[in-house]
Amino acid sequence: MIKSKEKIISAAIVLFNKNTSFNLEDVAQLAGVSRRTLHRYFTGKDQLLDVCKETTMAICNAAMVKAYSSTDDILKKLEAMLYAVIDTGSNSVFVKKFYERSSYSESEGNNDFKNDDIKSKWFNIIMELQGQNIISRQLSIAWIFNLFGSIADVAILAVDNGDIAKNDARHFAWFSFSNGIGIKKA
Repeated sequence: MIKSKEKIISAAIVLFNKNTSFNLEDVAQLAGVSRRTLHRYFTGKDQLLDVCKETTMAICNAAMVKAYSSTDDILKKLEAMLYAVIDTGSNSVFVKKFYERSSYSESEGNNDFKNDDIKSKWFNIIMELQGQNIISRQLSIAWIFNLFGSIADVAILAVDNGDIAKNDARHFAWFSFSNGIGIKKA
């Protein structure tokens, strides 16, 4: 059975992903708890969002670390990392939306990511693949970073809307991303 606190966090993530101006009454209603129960765990919306941020970051980082560690093949690492973002679904959407990371430079400067070793590994993968001439050097890392996130967002949205199955979304996303960054097939 899911505990009330977990229900509240999940509900807040869903609502935040749909509309950032939700209120705590909406969270309580979606979580199926009273407003009083919600306030037993959280003093306000800011505290709730902080816990949601910590929760989603932990989930997303764990998935990315697992994907990165899944193979020694650098191109397969990149593919697995894209799948990890898609598989974490609404958690990934929350993280991206929470930080409003529309630019590479904003992501680089965010202190919440300063100990985020996996992000720097992702950037290193891109640089190494460009160095090996596997990824087109015509594209900047900033462009690739934004493309990666946008394709993952589209895949998550398509799955969440019931338009396509998750496995299809993963394959379509990799096909789109790998072709979009000019991966040269061996």
